[in-house]
Amino acid sequence: MSRLVSKARKHNNDKGFTLVEMLIAMFIFAILSAGAMSAMFASINTKERLGEAVDAVAEIETSRALIKSDLANIILRPNRDPYGSDEQYALSGGVETLLSFTRAGRENPGGLEKRGSVQRVAYVFEDNKLIRRSYAADNPAPRTPLRDRVLVDEIETASVSFEDDRISYSQLYIPSDQSTIPVNLFVLTIRFEDGLELVQKFELRL
Repeated sequence: MSRLVSKARKHNNDKGFTLVEMLIAMFIFAILSAGAMSAMFASINTKERLGEAVDAVAEIETSRALIKSDLANIILRPNRDPYGSDEQYALSGGVETLLSFTRAGRENPGGLEKRGSVQRVAYVFEDNKLIRRSYAADNPAPRTPLRDRVLVDEIETASVSFEDDRISYSQLYIPSDQSTIPVNLFVLTIRFEDGLELVQKFELRL
């Protein structure tokens, strides 16, 4: 009888895991799970940051292409303000409005809209954004709608300068009766909220 009890006890001791073994296994599993989760979140964050960087570069490249196209098509011509008065300057730029001018070569695919090929354009810095502002008509009326396109956002400051071979100007005003631009570079400086600074130079000539 004692042999049967001894064998039964031995058989029971061979079954499953002890509580200590289970706790150790759970502890190891928790460590491995935490490591795996940490690696997964790090990978997700890296992917998100990479996506944001790619989007930012694409945004800047699109803005650069648009500004370059605008400046390549500048024309100096007399303009009227929304109230019908002659404007003093054909092109101006500086502190409040980064740059304001008239451009030719406005696209109208398929002639879908009744409009000319000339467009009034301004670049402004408002609400931490670089905005391209255009009128629906080249000589607008008081109720002519404005069209704003945000080019770059999350900007701390945006400033411009105008350069020739010898000197740099912070402001530029070209009268309506002038036919040439006295500088050859338009320099746009953008400081982002994260402290990075971007300087873009564009050719400025007729």
